[in-house]
Amino acid sequence: MPKIKTITLGCRFNFYESEVSKAIVEKLDPKNDVIIINTCSVTHEAERQSRQAVRKAIRENKDSQIIVTGCAAATSESYFKKLDGVSKVILNGEKSAVEPYMSIPHLANGITFDSDEIIEESDELFQERARVFLQIQNGCDYFCTYCIVPFTRGRSRSLPLETILNRINHFIELGFKEIVLSGIDITSYGNDLDNTDFADVISAILKQTSLKRLRISSLDPKGIDEKLLELLVSEHRIMPHFHLSIQSGDNEVLKAMRRRHSREDVIEICNRILAKRLDVVFGSDFIAGFPTETEKMFENTIKLIDEAHLSLMHVFPYSPRSGTIAAKMIQLPRNVILERAKRLREKSEEAKKKLFKSLVGKTVNGMIERTEKGEAFGKTDNFVPFVINKPIEPSTLIQNAIVSGFNDEGLEIN
Repeated sequence: MPKIKTITLGCRFNFYESEVSKAIVEKLDPKNDVIIINTCSVTHEAERQSRQAVRKAIRENKDSQIIVTGCAAATSESYFKKLDGVSKVILNGEKSAVEPYMSIPHLANGITFDSDEIIEESDELFQERARVFLQIQNGCDYFCTYCIVPFTRGRSRSLPLETILNRINHFIELGFKEIVLSGIDITSYGNDLDNTDFADVISAILKQTSLKRLRISSLDPKGIDEKLLELLVSEHRIMPHFHLSIQSGDNEVLKAMRRRHSREDVIEICNRILAKRLDVVFGSDFIAGFPTETEKMFENTIKLIDEAHLSLMHVFPYSPRSGTIAAKMIQLPRNVILERAKRLREKSEEAKKKLFKSLVGKTVNGMIERTEKGEAFGKTDNFVPFVINKPIEPSTLIQNAIVSGFNDEGLEIN
């Protein structure tokens, strides 16, 4: 039987691209055995894992066409093109300004198609997932000193609002209850449009569709203006989990990173949201051991976790990304970087367990994502993982379930 599969590395943003790429290949070349590998290069480790994934796919799928795309396809183009077994390398720069998967038709000898038609008519997208990741923005206008993404993705481009609404209505018709708005820098939505910003998109979705559950992917703290803040605290169809791209809790390090926010901005935003919406849970990204970071500066990051009420964190040890300004700075010793990352992860685990413990005995709402071995796994509305000791159909909404306990992985629910 022919098979078309995807392997996705990196951010949630990539899941949408992978799903659409699969649908496109299925329409253009359904008889072929194709593997699309959507790579990541946000760190050297991510790029190493992307190379490893491609080599493994080649070893285990001798008769398949291997397509490599994503950010590592740009940063390691020559490497992938030299690999025996890679059929095509598709660069982000080859892709359409709005549709990041438009170059897939090159596989089919120049056959073209209406990408909107494929996306808005396909009933196969995200069929193996409980929620949809909908890309509404691509690229970034802000060149943080540690980040290669603006060079691999280009400047910020926005999907037209009408297209967003059409796609959401299509996914609602397919039965999806929850959609995640994603982008490289989602709060930059509309920078390239007239009189439309990210808050306008959310307002239109809530007013013009029947979507029950709207999630928002990573938010730049500086991109949360008054209009967006009001929506986050007042609209309860927006799920109460906000992931903030913070990176550091020290102002000097943030300046060296060329981030636009300060630690005070983060604290103020989190406190203002919690003052009006107590059930909100905050997530964040942090980089440990950035060049110029002293022990005192690192301690400011540790302190920020409590000061901003952060609970669900991703911690990355800094590694120099060639082609960025930070890679040319004086680097900290690797053992110092790894030791700080370890301490930051320990603090993150402490904050997560504190959140879990605070929910014991309380009632929560959420959605089932998958069932395995007689147990149902999902996320609460505020994105806390949970398990229920019985099989429940994926995408089922749970209401007023009692939290009986927790373990290292999440909540235990009756």
